Amino acid sequence: MSADAPPPDLRERVKRIPTGPGVYRWLDADGRVLYVGKAANLRARVRSYLGKRGDGRPLVHLLMRRAADVDVLTTNTPEEALLLENTLIKQEKPPYNLRLKDDKSYLLVRVDKKHDFPRIRLVRKVKKDGATYMGPFASAKGLRRTVRFLRTLYPLRTCSDRELEERTRPCLYYQIGRCAAPCVNKIDKEAYGQLLRGALSMLRGRDDNKVAALRADMEAASEAHEYEKAAILRDRMQALEAAYARQEAVSVDGKDRDVVAVATAGGVAMLGVLYVRDGHVVATRAWPQKTALGRRDVIHAFLSQFYLRGKVIPPEVLVQEEPPDVEGLTTLLAKLRDGPVTIRCPKRGPARDLIAMAAGNADVALEEHSVRARRAREALRSLAGHVGLDEPPERIEGYDLSHLRGDHPVAGMSVLVGGVTEKSSYRHFALRDAPGGDDYAGMAEVIRRRFRGGVALGALPDLVLIDGGRGQLDAARKVFDEAGLDRVPMLALAKAKSAGGSRSQERIILPTKREPLVLPEDDPGLRLLVRARDEAHRFAGRYQRKRRAEAFGSGALDGIPGVGPARKKRLLKQFGSVAGLKDAPFEDLAAVPGIGERLARLIRERLA
Repeated sequence: MSADAPPPDLRERVKRIPTGPGVYRWLDADGRVLYVGKAANLRARVRSYLGKRGDGRPLVHLLMRRAADVDVLTTNTPEEALLLENTLIKQEKPPYNLRLKDDKSYLLVRVDKKHDFPRIRLVRKVKKDGATYMGPFASAKGLRRTVRFLRTLYPLRTCSDRELEERTRPCLYYQIGRCAAPCVNKIDKEAYGQLLRGALSMLRGRDDNKVAALRADMEAASEAHEYEKAAILRDRMQALEAAYARQEAVSVDGKDRDVVAVATAGGVAMLGVLYVRDGHVVATRAWPQKTALGRRDVIHAFLSQFYLRGKVIPPEVLVQEEPPDVEGLTTLLAKLRDGPVTIRCPKRGPARDLIAMAAGNADVALEEHSVRARRAREALRSLAGHVGLDEPPERIEGYDLSHLRGDHPVAGMSVLVGGVTEKSSYRHFALRDAPGGDDYAGMAEVIRRRFRGGVALGALPDLVLIDGGRGQLDAARKVFDEAGLDRVPMLALAKAKSAGGSRSQERIILPTKREPLVLPEDDPGLRLLVRARDEAHRFAGRYQRKRRAEAFGSGALDGIPGVGPARKKRLLKQFGSVAGLKDAPFEDLAAVPGIGERLARLIRERLA
C-alpha cells in the first residue's frame, strides 16, 4: 500500500455514506480534523478523494497522506451545507482549510428607511434588519468628517428613536441649525425625506455642482476680505471633496460590484478585492493566506466566509476563476442579500479589465508581503542568535501591566507569529489577586492564569517577553518553574529612559546572564522585541482606560438624590460617559426625559 493510500476499510465505509447534501471531515489517526468540505452529493464527493489521482488538486495528495478516517454530517439543502462548513472551519481550525482572518472592517452607512425620520448611522457590520447599507468607505476619519459636514447642509437628526419620541422641545442642535427637529414637528416627513436623499446622494459621490458652488462662495468671501468665512467654506469644500475622493470611473454602467482575484507564490495566496460602487473603485483590500489550495478553491473559501461576516453584498461579484459550486454560492449570497446576486468570470471587455486591476493589486500586495516576511525571518534569526535560542522563535508572546496609581490593574498580552503581529490572539486580563501597584505579584498572576488556561489562550509560545526588569522576570520565571514550563525561553525588556537630555538604551534581561544585553537601536531582533512590548503596552493601556471609565461612569452618579438606576442608565446612554455628560450643554442635560432643570442643576453641582 502506498504512503498516501487510504485504509482498506475506508472504501467500504464510503459506500455507506448518504448521497444527499452535507459536510464531510477528514480526520488523522488521532481523530484531529484535517479538512472540512461540503458537497451536494456526499458519497460521490468523498469517493473522489480515494481515486488514484484524487480530484487533481495537489492539496488532496498531501491530505490523503495523513487521513485515516472520514465522517459526514447531512443537511437538508446545499445552502445549509455551505453554512455548516463555514461554522466547522471556524470551530475546528483544520490545517488544510483556508481560514479568512478579517481583522479590519470598513465603515458602512446605515439608514432605516422604514422610519418616518431616519438617521444616518455608521456601523461596521450588516444585519438583516431591513435597513439600507451603503459602503464600504475606506477612510473612517474621512467618512465621519463628511457626515459631520453634511449636517450643516442637511440637518438630519442624530438622537435615538426613544429620545425622538420623548422630547417636548428642540435640543441645542436645532438652535444652531444642525437638526431640523422632527421631534417637535418642525419638519414634515416629505421635507425630511428630501434632506435625507440629498445627504445620501452626496455620500454616493453625486455632488450636483455643490463643490463648485462652495468654491465660488469661498472666492467671493476671500475677495471681500471675509477670511474667517472663507476658511470655513474652504474646510467645507475639502470635506465634501473627501466624500467624493474616488478614482476615475472604471465602468460606465454605474453598477455596484466586488472584484476578486488571487496571486500565489511560495505557499501563500494573496486575495485581492476591489469594491466598486456606482462605477467607481472606492476601496481595495488584500488578505494573505498560508494555504496549499488552488486559486479556484481559495476564491470559493473567500466567498463562502467573507460575506457571512456582516458585509455589504453587491448584486454582482466578478471572479478571476469560477469557484466550485458556483450555483450554491450564488443561492446563499442571494438569500443573505435578499435580492439577486450574480457570480461571473468575465473573459473580455471592461469587466475583464477590472479583474486585471484586482490581480495587479494582489500581485503588488503579495510582493510586499514576501518582503515583510523575509525581513521578519531575518529579524527572528538575529534575535535567536543574540539571546541563545536554538531556533528562531515562531510564536512570541509579550506581557505588560497597566494601572493608575494602583487602581484598576490590568495586563495585556501581545502575540507575534513569524515576526508579524497576530491581533486576533491578543488577550487582556483584569488582575484579581495581586495588589494594585505590585508589579511583581501582578506579573506572576498573569503568567499563572495565561498558562493555566492552556491552548484556550493560544499555542505554547517559543519565547515569552516580559515588560520590566529583573524583578518582573524572576516573578514570572518562578511561576514557569512551578508549572514545569522551564523549557520555554523567557526574557525581559527594560524600557529606555530619558533623563537630563540623554536617553538610555533598551536593555534585554536574560535569566542566565547577570548583566543586561544591550543591542544597537536599529538591530532587527531588538526592534522585534520592542514591537511586541509596545503592542502589549498599548493593548493593556487601552483596556485599563476602559475599566477606569466604566468604574467612573458607574459610580460618579451614585448618591445624587433623584438619580436612580433607570435615570443613571438613561444619562449614560444619552451622553456616552460621565465626561460627556459634564461637557454637554445644560439645556441638553435638562431636556433628558425625567431630569428637568432642577435635577440637572443638582447633577452639575455634584459633578463639578
